[in-house]
Amino acid sequence: MLLKVLPIGIQSLQIVRLQSAIIKANLYPQLNYSASAGGGRAGTNAQKVNGGIDGSAFNAFGTLNWELDIWGKLRHDTRSAVARFLSEVANRNALQASLVAEAADQYFLLRDLDNRLIIAQQTLTVRKENTRIISERFSKGYVAEIDKLQAIQQEYIVAATIPSLQRQIITIENSLRLLMGLGPGIITRGYSNFDQSVTPDIPVGIPSTLLQRRPDIIAAEKMMEAEFEQVGVAQANRLPSISLTGVLGFASPQLNSLVNNDGFVANGFGGITGPLFNFGQRKNAVKARQQRLEQSSQQYQKIVLGAFGDVDNALTSYRTYSEEYNLRKAQAEAAQKALILANARYENGYTSYVEVILMQDNLFNAQFDESMALRGRLSSTVQLYKSLGGGW
Repeated sequence: MLLKVLPIGIQSLQIVRLQSAIIKANLYPQLNYSASAGGGRAGTNAQKVNGGIDGSAFNAFGTLNWELDIWGKLRHDTRSAVARFLSEVANRNALQASLVAEAADQYFLLRDLDNRLIIAQQTLTVRKENTRIISERFSKGYVAEIDKLQAIQQEYIVAATIPSLQRQIITIENSLRLLMGLGPGIITRGYSNFDQSVTPDIPVGIPSTLLQRRPDIIAAEKMMEAEFEQVGVAQANRLPSISLTGVLGFASPQLNSLVNNDGFVANGFGGITGPLFNFGQRKNAVKARQQRLEQSSQQYQKIVLGAFGDVDNALTSYRTYSEEYNLRKAQAEAAQKALILANARYENGYTSYVEVILMQDNLFNAQFDESMALRGRLSSTVQLYKSLGGGW
């Protein structure tokens, strides 16, 4: 069953990737160009103070700007952007694992409902036949009317479960189709829950290193790395910035003589800028980034501890549901035999129809409980798959 990853997850990943590329480009020189043409009239005194030009002016320049990353500000910013991108990749992987787990769990629930519907339909067929037989016996005076009414009541109890199950089946089918990006409709069935191959053999003592591949842990770790690098950016902002600027081009009062040796222009500049007094603004910016790093670290620890809890819960669920399923299966087998004996005792006049009703209810409930316990066992393997980040 193929799942369509939610488009919003892919779009977020693309946005972060592009932002990372934008920040990384700051490490390299920036080459720009400019050209202008114009003219005017200005007196001699105006020209002396650069108040204007007298005549025409044409120029075309290429400008090279490069900030020297002496304190590592740009490198920290680049590594932060890369870490955020990897965090987004991990979030996308977590989304995929979550969708796969959700689809599998929903499918097991769907097949459980299918199985319970079959049980209800088969039981209804049997109880309709019982009602027919009891009604004939009542008409001939062999049994009391209470037996007939009890048989009808038992038939309707089972019949009423069928619409409820059908309603739930349609709801789950639509949920599954929504996960696949489809509209309402029917889901093609595969194996029933009884025919599913339960993968575990789950290894005893799953190593904690398996949790390192959990996408949410990876995402939290990379986000913590990104915040750490931003501390470096904030600290570098407190230091001077050194930049180089180069201008290469041509300038001329006539367009036809723009590109010649007389019009050639080449200039180079170096500059340094830095904070002098800003009322603690940049110092506080460093402290704010350090607080964000601490917050990110605590979030990472919380996710790791939660991951250990998820694995333990999943292992416990698989173990206990396996035990419960075996017991429910034995209970259903015993209930089937008890109903056969109760029918025989009733046919031979050794007991009332109440005993048959009791055994019918016991079997019906036991079969339902067996089906739900099997579904719980299968769902626990999905839970373990998700808690370990996609398998073991």
